[in-house]
Amino acid sequence: AVALPSYQAQIAKGRRSDAIAALTRVQMAQEQFRSHHGSYALALGALRGAGATSPDGHYEVALVGAHAGGFIARALPRDAALRDSGCGELTVTVSDGVAVFGPSMRCWNR
Repeated sequence: AVALPSYQAQIAKGRRSDAIAALTRVQMAQEQFRSHHGSYALALGALRGAGATSPDGHYEVALVGAHAGGFIARALPRDAALRDSGCGELTVTVSDGVAVFGPSMRCWNR
């Protein structure tokens, strides 16, 4: 009974790495797009190497609030049961070349 919460926290952390990988791909693809077009892409479909689902399929990925000078990429668990405390939605917000990771760095395993 004592080990179960620790085990569940490790599972959640492992699954978050799937979201982190997806958002990192979006960020890299956005920077590549910007280097070729002078602005960020407004839709995931315009990005090479970034998809609407995380690599392991645990998260849905979307661009929200995208504009020429920045974007917000969001990863939400596909299964509500996978949402872990305080880290249910992971985001990367880029504005003027500066990235902010949300909701906190604890969620980004750094």
